[in-house]
Formats: sequence, C-alpha cells, structure tokens
Amino acid sequence: MTTGNANGVSSDDKTRQIELLAREFFEQALSGEYDPIFVSDEATIWDVSMEAPEELLRRCSEHYETSVSIEDLKQPLWKLIRQLDDRRNHPAA
Repeated sequence: MTTGNANGVSSDDKTRQIELLAREFFEQALSGEYDPIFVSDEATIWDVSMEAPEELLRRCSEHYETSVSIEDLKQPLWKLIRQLDDRRNHPAA
C-alpha cells in the first residue's frame, strides 16, 4: 500500500489505472456532485461525497445493479469501483 511520497501526499497510481471507471462512477453513482481534481489511492467515498450513507448505497446499488453494503463503501475508491464494475459484469450465479 502506498503511504505517500516525499511531500506526504498519497499516490494516485491505482486510481489513474481505472480512470474511465472512476469517471463513470463520479458521473453516475455520485450524480455529478462534483468532479474531484485529485483522488488519492487512500481516498474513500466519504472523501469525495457529502451524501448520506443511505443515498450512496442506493445510487451505487441502482447504477451497478448489485447490492452494496456500508462495509463496501469503507474501501479505497479504486478498490470499490473495480469491485462494483466486476459485480455488474460478472453477477453471481
């Protein structure tokens, strides 16, 4: 896990690897609340949204057509976004 660079700023390498998925997430699941300038690999949904947890759960569940828990939302965004995309594309049988 990346803890930061010499300036104390966390890396965004993993987030940049999923740039298109992240853009979709911000536009659809967060309904374009705003477009963050920088999202570190350590950022969670709570760092980029002011919405109530229930609303975030509803939006993510509806957009990705899968159930989403509070525990899911506690993950780093890059991990959450990948997980939601995988669930949508490969639903459990």
